[in-house]
Amino acid sequence: MKNFTTVLKIAPAFLLASTMIHAQTKDSITKEKKIEEVVLIGYGKQKKTDLTGSITSLSTADFNKGAVTTAEGLINGRAAGVVITQSGTPGSEPIIRVRGGSSLNASNEPLLVVDGLPLDGVSLSTINPNDIESFSILKDAASTAIYGSRGSNGVLLITTKKGGKRLRVSLNAFTTVNTLAKKIKVYNGDEFRTLINQFVPDKIAQLGTANTDWQDEIFKTSVTNDINASVSGSLFGKVPTRFSVDHLENSGLLITSGFQRTTGNIAISPSFFDDHLKFNITGTYSYTFKNNADEAAIGNALSMNPTQSVYDDNSIYGDGYYENRGGNFNSTTGTYNPNGVSNPVAQLRNKHDIQNFKRFFGNVNMEYKFHFLPELRLVANAGLDSKELDGHITTTKNSRNGYYSVANTFAYYGSESFTGESLLNKNANVQLNYGKTFGKFNFDVMGGYEYQNYHKTSFDTKNTFLYTLDPINNFYNPDSKPDVNLQAFFGRLNLGYNNKYLLTVNYRRDGSSRFSKDNRWGNFGGVAAAWKISEESFLKGNSTLSDLKLRASVGKTGQQDILDYRYDYFKTYNVSSTLYYQFGNTFYQIAKANGYNENLKWEESIKYNLGLDFGFAKNRVTGTLDFYLADTKDLLSIVPEGPLENLRIIGPKNIGRLQSKGIELGLDIKAVKKENFTLNFNYNATYNNIKIKELESDKIDKGGVGLGAFIQTFTTGYSPYAFNVYQQVYDNNGKPIEGAYVDRNNDGVITSADKYIYKKPQADVTMGFMTNATFGKHIDFSMAWRASIGNYLYDQISADRAQLGNIYNTVDGTINNAPVDFTNTNFRFTNKESDYYVKNGSFVKLDNVTLGYTFNNLLKNNGSIRFYTGVNNVLVITKYKNIDPEVFNEGRDSSIYPRARMFTLGINANF
Repeated sequence: MKNFTTVLKIAPAFLLASTMIHAQTKDSITKEKKIEEVVLIGYGKQKKTDLTGSITSLSTADFNKGAVTTAEGLINGRAAGVVITQSGTPGSEPIIRVRGGSSLNASNEPLLVVDGLPLDGVSLSTINPNDIESFSILKDAASTAIYGSRGSNGVLLITTKKGGKRLRVSLNAFTTVNTLAKKIKVYNGDEFRTLINQFVPDKIAQLGTANTDWQDEIFKTSVTNDINASVSGSLFGKVPTRFSVDHLENSGLLITSGFQRTTGNIAISPSFFDDHLKFNITGTYSYTFKNNADEAAIGNALSMNPTQSVYDDNSIYGDGYYENRGGNFNSTTGTYNPNGVSNPVAQLRNKHDIQNFKRFFGNVNMEYKFHFLPELRLVANAGLDSKELDGHITTTKNSRNGYYSVANTFAYYGSESFTGESLLNKNANVQLNYGKTFGKFNFDVMGGYEYQNYHKTSFDTKNTFLYTLDPINNFYNPDSKPDVNLQAFFGRLNLGYNNKYLLTVNYRRDGSSRFSKDNRWGNFGGVAAAWKISEESFLKGNSTLSDLKLRASVGKTGQQDILDYRYDYFKTYNVSSTLYYQFGNTFYQIAKANGYNENLKWEESIKYNLGLDFGFAKNRVTGTLDFYLADTKDLLSIVPEGPLENLRIIGPKNIGRLQSKGIELGLDIKAVKKENFTLNFNYNATYNNIKIKELESDKIDKGGVGLGAFIQTFTTGYSPYAFNVYQQVYDNNGKPIEGAYVDRNNDGVITSADKYIYKKPQADVTMGFMTNATFGKHIDFSMAWRASIGNYLYDQISADRAQLGNIYNTVDGTINNAPVDFTNTNFRFTNKESDYYVKNGSFVKLDNVTLGYTFNNLLKNNGSIRFYTGVNNVLVITKYKNIDPEVFNEGRDSSIYPRARMFTLGINANF
């Protein structure tokens, strides 16, 4: 909370500065016609001034500028309470958290709705950002409860661009040069030779004469190209239509990675019977091609012997790459297993992981305003989201991984495998809306029904047969019919009086096929109220405090998305296709009972919100302040089940309660508004605190891949994924003493009972700051910053490698490079459970700087061309020593695909 106090202190300074600027420039401001801004809400839209819930609306003017290749890149850092983590891997999906999420192991992703169609997952990598008109981010339960089972973690509503009356042609293109911004510090060849001579001199024979920077060898300077063209207008002079195509190529930083995306989007909006019958028909097709570079090579580049060259004239492998000597033959698998880490260059060059991904999603929206009763509207939506993925992985025959033996004779065979899956998401909903005004009263009521079905198949599914114990349905196989079906009845009532007092009530009854009939249906809803204080007589017309609205809401949302556990309430058997037992003259297949949980039920969240919308100086300064609290019970989580407890090791259960609370501040400041100069600021800050309140067991350790110990934990009273470690003891010089930990329980011995909860991955405060300026009629400038304060991460890179047991691997006899942190510790063995490796991950980032110049009034004043240049990922200010403190894996840095520093040249042409 201390950090957030600093944030709040900044706000009055902004307000005062803006008020002073307003006083200096108010004579130069011309009166403008007030236009009521309309904002998307669940299954509808509403005037922004009439909103009762916590909703952030972002349109083109609010988006991040520069080389934006992904949809989420438009809004990263632009909305309070929304944290977006983007990977450097080309074409990867982001991690998006709205108010920290509401669950442990169940989905924490917000629901994504594009033009009325709910999509599967976040699924933003296949959407062309040039097609997006606006985002509406629904945050409190009163806004999201109308989506019931899918609204627990917030909702992102996207509107794509539509056609208009005038013919408009747009061309947007940019090229970026992508460079590696930072490397992890490991020992160079000369330093490594000194290290080996000092600590393991008997391994000098493995040293070479080279000075190879393996990170330089696997990373490259690359180029990203994006070109987008769109045509919008009115088809046959009557039907608003827009069509766009886009092609993106991004080869990434790893030498063999690559990503291409081609998209086409169409939007048609015909209307009939004097606009009583309207249609909005949208469709998007995308094809993406990925060459997934083996990212394990990044870790191997940190460990590979820097005194050896990339190539070896005496290589035992057909590809000529240097590899560690020695190895053994595995007679069981018939493969030769070389010692030590792989040559990372060979690892990348000799493996090709190709993915082809085709996707189509589209929606038909129909709205009919009844002729005999125009206040009554029928709205229907029908849409589908279809995905097809096929993959092909090949390992070349000359590579280390393709080295096999037949009859004890070594040969190069290589390998290949094929994978794939398809998903079809079908959605349909229908609703009736009735709105009417009676004097000072106005109301709007809506009711509807929705159906959604997910059908997923995997082409490489193993031949596993699952049988129910019910003799009637004995041969029903859930894996062969893996549909997830959601159905719901929903409704909403909006009431208003005298344009001052507003009330919203919504309700949804949701059913999910993931639960048994006894627990299948959940009831969700919310109530929100607002008071437009600025419309009261004592404030109306006030030029200083121009807008003031108080909001309050409470609601309940649900969660049913528990990974791939689609039918865990079934009692099933795993039936062997090869093992049989004989009874008389008949042979029967042997079957093993599987674990199940027929009591699995909805995870439910009760959420409270108190908000204030305000405006100063004729709304030159506008903002929102929200206080929220969310309490989630019956948490869906994947937990250990114990020996013989339920015929399996882990499974889904409802295990406890989670609480998150916080404060959000958002400010928009039109600091200067003159004919030849404008200056706007956008600032947002969020304080968020999330803690586990109850668990079935007070503590559940979470093992991480490669950690070798339980470093993170779910523990009552602490944040999810908090670090569970020993307290390190240091000498007088501040150097950690190996194996020396604090005896926290004072029993005279160091045991696991001395471990304690130290820090957490989640930030206390996140902030975003954006500046937009124009100079004259031609020059524009934009700059965007983000900050994260109070987040910690586990330095797994150093924990795994910065110790003598890794530098000289006694198991396989090889020597390996290490992070230079070894000099700070001189650890001989792994000490992964030490709090020494829990590092401060707070950061301030300058995400992008963009400068543009526009030529206006072209082609008889109907066109313009803008040229721009900029830099993305400009600057990172942090104490963390590795590549980047902004990591995936819930706060564990195990070597990430680095985010590129991008230098951009681009053009926007409109005619």
